[in-house]
Amino acid sequence: MHPEGWRELDDDALERLLVERWLYRGLLLGVILVAAAAMSYLGATGAVRLIDFVTIGTALAVALAAGVVAFFMRREDLKIIHELRRRRGKA
Repeated sequence: MHPEGWRELDDDALERLLVERWLYRGLLLGVILVAAAAMSYLGATGAVRLIDFVTIGTALAVALAAGVVAFFMRREDLKIIHELRRRRGKA
């Protein structure tokens, strides 16, 4: 679906799309939680080896990427929610 392809969907399809996107965002938040737990564990035990620093860097990069994707998904979700409210206000 192209970026604004959701505009052609009916109300039921938009609601299903929102639920699907909420599930994806929940998964992304889980990824952030796991990355934070890994960084906390390695920070508490002391990172002394190169592999520890690589793991911390990778976890941080994954967490930041997941956060950015979740942020922009939320912005798109707000557009969909406003469109649904606009359509229901007309009916």
